Amino acid sequence: MAIMNFLSDIRNAAIANAVIVVFHIYIAFAVEGVSFLIIVLPIGGLVAAAYFVKGKIGAALLALPTLAYLFVFASEATNMFEMLKNGGDDDVGWVVYILIPFWLFTILLNIMTIVAEARGTSKYSKS
Repeated sequence: MAIMNFLSDIRNAAIANAVIVVFHIYIAFAVEGVSFLIIVLPIGGLVAAAYFVKGKIGAALLALPTLAYLFVFASEATNMFEMLKNGGDDDVGWVVYILIPFWLFTILLNIMTIVAEARGTSKYSKS
């Protein structure tokens, strides 16, 4: 039961998403360019809003970045698995062995949190 509490805790989802957002802010400045922040900052804002609002509205706010993550995974899964086989790319390198599994774990964490918040079974729900 402790694992389910961990997976459905919106604080843990917010922390995992914050790690992803901070990494992408670094990528925006180091590799992609500042225009990449147009995508990254709204996702960070949605995650922060989901953490502060909680409940069904928080679940809906967290669902938006999760849907974006799932869309990216659906469209780039073959490239991701290829990077895992070949040791990454020029920009990320061996860190891809940490990033991709963490990103997939964050998707799972988000889904579990969304379900708990939407059902009202999280410890933050207003019973």
